[in-house]
This record gives sequence, C-alpha cells and structure tokens, in this order.
Amino acid sequence: MELIVEMLRHSCQTFGDKPAFRVKTGGRWVEHSYRQLWADSDRIATALSAWGLAAGDRVAILAPASPAWVAAYLGIMKANGIVVPVDKELKRNELRHILDDCGARLLFTTEDYLDTAREFFGELSSLRKIVLIYPPQGSKLRHSPQIEGALTDLFGELQRLVNAYQIRSEDRQRLEASAVNLQELLIPGISRAGNAGTPRRGLLDRERRHLGSDAIETLDTFQKEGIPPALTGRPHDPAVILYTSGTTGRSKGAMLSHANIISNIRTVVPMFGLNEEIRTLSFLPINHVFEQVGGILLPLSLGGTINFAESLKKLGENLAEVKPNFLLGVPAVFRLLLDRMQKNIRGQFLSRTFFAMALTRPLVVRKVRQALGGAPTFVSGGAALDPAVAQGLIDLGIVVYQGYGITETSPVIAAERPGARKVGTVGPPIPHVEVRIHEPNDEGVGEIWVKGPNVMLGYFNNPQATAEVLTDGWYHTGDLGRVDVNGLLTICGRLKNVIVTANGKNVYPEEVENELLH
Repeated sequence: MELIVEMLRHSCQTFGDKPAFRVKTGGRWVEHSYRQLWADSDRIATALSAWGLAAGDRVAILAPASPAWVAAYLGIMKANGIVVPVDKELKRNELRHILDDCGARLLFTTEDYLDTAREFFGELSSLRKIVLIYPPQGSKLRHSPQIEGALTDLFGELQRLVNAYQIRSEDRQRLEASAVNLQELLIPGISRAGNAGTPRRGLLDRERRHLGSDAIETLDTFQKEGIPPALTGRPHDPAVILYTSGTTGRSKGAMLSHANIISNIRTVVPMFGLNEEIRTLSFLPINHVFEQVGGILLPLSLGGTINFAESLKKLGENLAEVKPNFLLGVPAVFRLLLDRMQKNIRGQFLSRTFFAMALTRPLVVRKVRQALGGAPTFVSGGAALDPAVAQGLIDLGIVVYQGYGITETSPVIAAERPGARKVGTVGPPIPHVEVRIHEPNDEGVGEIWVKGPNVMLGYFNNPQATAEVLTDGWYHTGDLGRVDVNGLLTICGRLKNVIVTANGKNVYPEEVENELLH
C-alpha cells in the first residue's frame, strides 16, 4: 500500500505535459499540466517545511475548487501534514469550531474569506499564518475579451517561465511587478481594484500591519524553490480530517488514512472500466469526500483531466462544452438534467413525435447521447435518487449509477455498476467491503453496519464519539437498509427518523416522502 503522494507521483511522472486541469478563464479553457501540479505542490511543501510545519500538523483549506486548491492539498501531504478541507458555506461559529478542534496551524484561503480568517487569527492560538491562494471569484475582469485574454496569456506564460527556469524569488517578484505595471497600463486602476494575476498589494500591507508582517502572504511569495522533505508517513496514518455536517451537535472530524482513500479508489476504478481517458466536470463542493476522492483524486490517479465548472448557473453550458465521460452529481442535478432534456424534446415537434413512438425513439436517444459526447458514466450520490428520475434518464439512453457512501467510509460502501443495477437500490457492496444489517425487523430492515479497508481511523480528538460508532471494526452508519436476494442494498431512511405506529409497524419518512412526490 502506498501514500496518496506516491500514487499521484506516478501520474505526474507518466503524464507530465498532459492537462491535469482545465479552467475557463477569459472565455476559453486554460490548461494546467501534471508537471505544473507536481512543481507547484513541491514549492508549497518546501515552504511549509521551511516555515516549521511538523509531521502530523494540521493545515486547513478554505477556498473554492481550483488547481491551486489541489496543489495546496498535495503540498500539505508532501510536507507530511494532515489536510483539513473546510466547507466555505459554513457559518462563522462552525468554521471557528473546526479550526479550533483540529488545531490548524496554517490556513490556505482566498480574499473572499479574509475577514473571517482575520477574526480567527486573533482568537485561535494554534493558527499562525494565512496564505491567500488566489484572488476572489468576484474580481474577474470586466473589459474587452481581447485584453482579458491577452492578460491571461501574460500571467500564464510568466508562471510557466518561472517554473521552467526555476527563477529565484527576488527575480520572480521583479517579473511580477513588471507584469502588473503592464496590466495597469492596459487597464488603468485595475491593480488597485483586484485583478486576475495578483491580490491587491494595499490589502496585504494593511493586513500585515494589523496581524503582523509574517502573518499573511500570497501563495506566490510563500512558495519556495527547493527539495521537499522526505515522506515520513505510513499508509495507515491520517491523510485528511473531514468534518461531518454536525446535524446532531458539533461537527466531528473523521480521520481518513491514505490506505482508506486509496483502497476506495483502487476498488471503484475497475468497476466502471476507467482509465487515463477519463474526462470529468467538477462542480460539487471539493471539501466533501464524494468530490474530493471520486471527482479529484480518482481522475488524477489515472492521468485523466478535470474540468472545473464555472458555476452551478453555467453547469449546462460547461457540460455541453466539456462533454465529460465521467460525472459525479447529486439527485437534484440529475433531476434538472432530465427536466431540461424533456423540455427540449417537448419543444421540438419531430423529437416529440419520434420519442412517442417505440420504433423511432432510438433516433431521439441517439441525438441525446451525441449531445453528451457518447455514453458517459454518470454516478449519483449524496442522497437517494428518485426512481422516477432514474427511469426517465434510462428512457433517454442515459444510465445513472446510484452509489451509497458516507464521509466515514472514504466514501463508497455500495454502488450500482454495469451488470449489477436495479432502479431503487444502490447496488451491491463494493469489493472488499462487508455490509451487515444489524438487528433486522420482520421486513429485513435494520441499521447498516460496514467493515472494510475504507472505514475511518476514528474521530479526531474524540475517542468517546469514535467508540459510539465503531464495534470490532464495524462502523454503525445510522442508516436503515435491507439487502435483497441478489445482494442489492436498498436505503430505507435514518435510524433516528423511524416512526413506530400504534400497532407496532415501522414507517420510514423518506419512503413516505417519495410516495407523496408521485
């Protein structure tokens, strides 16, 4: 068994110049290679080590998805630290709890969250440094596409040259200053208003006066050339701490090891026949285990390409541009996709007519699949997929495989797959993972217990909570389910939600809700 860094080293060495990421900037997709990812994460790891990060120290990331987010993630692991991805939508008190609970020493964030980070810096004794990894989303240029594209090329080429020739820090700063001066010449005032290349200098100066000269830096000034420290971790050491939603109280940090995560990736890949041709569109929250493992680490482990969606509003547009052959989504997105396609069919006389007749329906199905780039693999997770939505998509020639997993299991427990699927179920348990229905009732429904190499190490700094959910390696999910004669798992609801009627019958609110919707 290997470490996550070692898994990705193979990809970066094998697929050096291939795009690891694509980001839409200035109206066009800009590529970031595997070689660039490895070099960027090397510089971050070297800087973290020089700054004093010790093995096992926690470093948090509070930012939207981007190549820089992934470089920071990998750089922390290269420096033998533990990554704590944080949900950017959380309220202030919950953010504070997470940073305090994990004892984060350094925070990678963006200008968008600087006000909150500043408050935490004064309140939390463990937090000693803030690094801005890229400018806020709201600071995109609002000028002519030609100038915007030229500036994007300028900063991209500058970064490439800096990386290729290993330019010293002081020389790099002079080059950046020249680029900013040129940008100011083209668009007067933009360097004071925020731009696509560097955060505002005045803002950094002000924050340093307030927090201390060494308290805040941009990623450009923080990174250091050099050789990262030797890896000291073992496969069963914590790689990440992922905080649960905390619906029943304060959120808890699930510790996932390198072995936990890699075992899940290595198991899922052959189930869907995935390889280096994998092309994804990433739009789910990157701090969540589903996207982080399945949408980021899995494609990178194979040498695939990840396209970051611009926003949820532009998801349809980006889907048409990228035509991903592998897509992770949640039920709400697949419902919208079905609604949009059905609306398009109803709005076109020929499509509507052909789809209504069994003989000509394949013509419409072929057109739908061509629009999606062929026969993509769609996987739904995060919640139960409405069987009516699943069937509606099947009728259009689109198969959505439903999976079941949770943060504490890295995440996949069970999943439909080619040859093992049935609408309304989440498929069989994945290989090497055992599922037990604990104390089933007369209908075969009981709590789902899970055992396997994907089960977390425990909750960080919370042995009591760990003991409550782990028994001899079996994780108690708190979900209710049943397994049919073919070994397919059906999720019935949450254990705490079940209603027992006067005559002793169990009623599951989730099933009632599904019936009411139809």
